Amino acid sequence: MKRHIIEADKPLSQSLLWQIQRAYFLQNGMKAWQDDVVPSDISSNPVMARTYSQIVFGYLRDCFAAAQTGEFALDPNQPINIVELGAGSGRLAYHFLQTFLPRYQQSPFASQPIRYIMTDFVPQILDFWQGNGRFQPYIDAGILDFGLFDVMDRERPFTLVNSGETFSPDTVQNPVILIANYFFDSIPQDSFVVDDGLLCQNLLTLTSSQPEPDLADPTIWDRLQLHYEPIPLEKSFYTEPLYNQILDDYEAALPEANFSFPNVGLDCVRYWQRFGNGRLLLLTSDRGYTLPDSLLDQPDPLPNLHGSFSLMVNYHAISEYISRSGGVVCQVPHYQDNIQVLATILGQIPQQAQETRLAFANAVGEGGPDDFQALKTVVEKQYAAMSLPQFLSFLRLSGWDAAVFRDCLPHFQKRIAEADPVWYGDVVAALHNIRQCYLPLSEPDPLIVQIERLLDEIGL
Repeated sequence: MKRHIIEADKPLSQSLLWQIQRAYFLQNGMKAWQDDVVPSDISSNPVMARTYSQIVFGYLRDCFAAAQTGEFALDPNQPINIVELGAGSGRLAYHFLQTFLPRYQQSPFASQPIRYIMTDFVPQILDFWQGNGRFQPYIDAGILDFGLFDVMDRERPFTLVNSGETFSPDTVQNPVILIANYFFDSIPQDSFVVDDGLLCQNLLTLTSSQPEPDLADPTIWDRLQLHYEPIPLEKSFYTEPLYNQILDDYEAALPEANFSFPNVGLDCVRYWQRFGNGRLLLLTSDRGYTLPDSLLDQPDPLPNLHGSFSLMVNYHAISEYISRSGGVVCQVPHYQDNIQVLATILGQIPQQAQETRLAFANAVGEGGPDDFQALKTVVEKQYAAMSLPQFLSFLRLSGWDAAVFRDCLPHFQKRIAEADPVWYGDVVAALHNIRQCYLPLSEPDPLIVQIERLLDEIGL
């Protein structure tokens, strides 16, 4: 069959793949999550929100302790901003606000205003957040705002929807806390090969079984094929010297390797370094690599399709950039198999990040999101054999995760029907907690309907 060349010999970060990605989200908006096409359970659950909340709290303790000694400037009249990039379904933000705010409001530094800003590049998604009643109390309190932020058009004025403020490096003086959760895997990146000790750019050619005039055609992935060809580099590839230094070190240390390079992700980090007088806490989670050995024997980067697509993230390169920029990288000493979780600090390091490091070690190293996912994959295979108390314990451990509840619901219902009424009070409390922690994406929401039906059947 004749193949049509859609584009030839392009750097991966400049490929039409990313236009296809953007077209998908612009066309589908919230339906990407409402129809459960784009996976989000692993990245937007209560355990992840609790982990981020603990790390943020540790960083704030460092900031306020350093501010008391005069070593760290905080403007009490400006909020400290927590900015989530590509907030998508909004569920991570909702879980975070529920977990973080009650604790913050009882803290010694509660007088310092704080604000959570959800961003995306799709206007329809912002409209959904704005109209979701679950967010309204936070909006009314001035704690939550929204903004259109496009990683490919970073210099466009960034205006907050509710306050009307222009969010810019000139106006934001306090440190910024940046959450890039399952973000770097879905934005442009480059591909390189080290072949017999020689660094090569891995150029991409796209072919299809037919001409492709409409990149928004949802069936396009059924026809596309990706072909890579390594081309030796004769000079430094990027204008940013640190990027080239990292590539040079890969060339020197890895005789044979195939790896991605998060150039657009790093450009985004550099953009956010301009805010808050250069003081930035970056929290990020994704599937990816944190060790250089993981870059050996990798295949050419191929999209993991789920309506949109994602690629593995080279967190080792991101960590190298942070370290070489004088920043702090928090990582666990063990291998994270399901999801990588990192915290990095750039700019002035309050208290040498003592509390931040400790919070990270506790929240991620001692039973964090990766550990919970590993446990969940085992436990969910045992749902049919679990007792009602065991279900309640696991739901409690999950932070009342609605996705866990949804998956175990048929077996959970059977155990309720068999249970002594003495357990009904705990069951009702669990159902109320799940309902409160859950952010519905449609009305009526099937899960809310099921919870209401169970409460009616129990009669409490």
